[in-house]
Amino acid sequence: MKNPKPKHNMFSNIAYALRNIWKWDKAFYLFFIPSIPLAVLMPLAATYFPKLLIDSVESQQSIHNVIAVIGIYFAVILIADLLRNLCNSKLNMRRYNLSCLYQHAISEKHMRTDYANTDNPEAITKYQHAMNDACSGQCAPEFIWQSLMGLFISLLGVFTYGSVIAIISPWILLFLFLSAFITYLVNRWHRNYIEKNKDKWVTIDRKIGYLQSFSQKFDHAKDIRIYGMFDWLTDMLAGFQKERFGWTKKVSARSLAGTCINALLMLLQNGAAYAILIVMVFNNKISAGDFVFYFGAITGFSAWLNGIGNKVNDITHKSIKIGYYREYFEIEEKYNHEKGCALPTDQELPVDIELNNVSFKYPSADGEKHALKNVSLKIGKGEKLAIVGANGAGKTTLVKLICGFYYPSEGEIKLNGHTIADYNIEDYYSLFSAVFQDIYLLPVTIAEFVASSEKAIDRDRVTDVIRQAGLADKIASLPNGIDSRLMKGVFDDSIEMSGGEKQKLMLARALYKNAPVIVLDEPTAALDPIAENELYLKYNELTAAKTSVYISHRLASTRFCDRIVYLENGEIAECGSHDELMKLGGRYAHMFDLQSHYYKEDAENA
Repeated sequence: MKNPKPKHNMFSNIAYALRNIWKWDKAFYLFFIPSIPLAVLMPLAATYFPKLLIDSVESQQSIHNVIAVIGIYFAVILIADLLRNLCNSKLNMRRYNLSCLYQHAISEKHMRTDYANTDNPEAITKYQHAMNDACSGQCAPEFIWQSLMGLFISLLGVFTYGSVIAIISPWILLFLFLSAFITYLVNRWHRNYIEKNKDKWVTIDRKIGYLQSFSQKFDHAKDIRIYGMFDWLTDMLAGFQKERFGWTKKVSARSLAGTCINALLMLLQNGAAYAILIVMVFNNKISAGDFVFYFGAITGFSAWLNGIGNKVNDITHKSIKIGYYREYFEIEEKYNHEKGCALPTDQELPVDIELNNVSFKYPSADGEKHALKNVSLKIGKGEKLAIVGANGAGKTTLVKLICGFYYPSEGEIKLNGHTIADYNIEDYYSLFSAVFQDIYLLPVTIAEFVASSEKAIDRDRVTDVIRQAGLADKIASLPNGIDSRLMKGVFDDSIEMSGGEKQKLMLARALYKNAPVIVLDEPTAALDPIAENELYLKYNELTAAKTSVYISHRLASTRFCDRIVYLENGEIAECGSHDELMKLGGRYAHMFDLQSHYYKEDAENA
């Protein structure tokens, strides 16, 4: 597949990077600009000095004049070197500062961007390209200054040295330009190969990163051992690493070929320069001192000229990488991250939620199948709504749409009469307390995790919600109570919780937030029947004066809800109370009877 054309051109990308350097570190330019002439004049002085010295000796000048020439040369070089070192040290002090700022900006974008962008393959690829470069140690939008400085130095050097060479032989200049152009083409060939194939090994890198991360997680250690997954995972990782190494070999082979061609060109141009200058010496057209000076000028000119090609290639390559950042930062945000409408006041609580002809498709290769289709639903103020259905019916997708994680492909969702887009999306999220199926803990204390903060924690409230969630006995048994650290394996004194205890902890966190809408996605999946029954008995208390949405596969739990929505193939198949749906005798009743049969059978066999 052909790579898409970059969105931004090279000059636009360079301007973008330089603007950011000016915005974040204006003093940078104070040391950047003087470094350019100093970098050219010092080598030129070093090339010209041997000529002066040889000419002084050949003309049999006095020892005092020779010493004076040497003294002036070293004084000039010393001053210029001190100035250049000062500029370089100031520039080096700023190394990686901008890299950290770009890493922070990328991470902030990733955490704040629309949730849909975090599982969109195209957005993920852009994020990876940008973050990989930012963490590479040679962040393109920061170190573009090195390439630009090298280009400006080379241009000034070519102009200065070329003026000297043109005096003796324009043919030498022509040969050097031709050699440099070939070097440029070779380097561009190598760069284009990398750009053409970069997405292929980024995908491999992602697989390697996932396998390494998977094998390092404490929660996966049991699965790896009990199912004998070690050899399988090792072979899989080795296979991806071999494939990645194959790409590295291809890139390195092209790099080696380019290096050999450049070395051959260097040999030819130096040999030609020697031949021409030697002929001129034998014909008494130049002196020995001139020979040394002109040959040094030719060598220096060749380096500056090749430097132009190399730096243009380097700048082009860095420009492409700068484009990664810009394209990632410019990913569309469908939700409002600016000022939005006011949040509901206490008098306007609890809230109502309305879905009007909502449809949704996940990003995919075909993009045809709807996860939800033409769903219209009104959740009243303070209503307890249950969403049920078979796996893949669209239950979790519906909840993610209500929570503002996904933007409907069609239709609209309103909360208290305002569409989600009317709200600042961060403010909108503040209206929800949720417990989702996936449970991820942080290596912090229980109190910090429940409060989702390390500051201004209401410890009495933490204790109260832990009690409500049914976790009080567990916490009381811990030596450090709510100050116990989570994530065993991170800290020596960390604790490990069972699946059911983790689920209760997530429920406690949702209760601590005390938002007007509670979303529970399979909150009892890891609980035993007794703990599940206790939670159901508390359900009315936990959701009092709140609008709540509850997903469950265990239909016995739906009896505690005011209304039940049965989803099938992304559409509402049935809707009503438990008794209404049972009288209807439809899909819900059939599924409920099947589950009840198993419960009764288990009770009889007990």
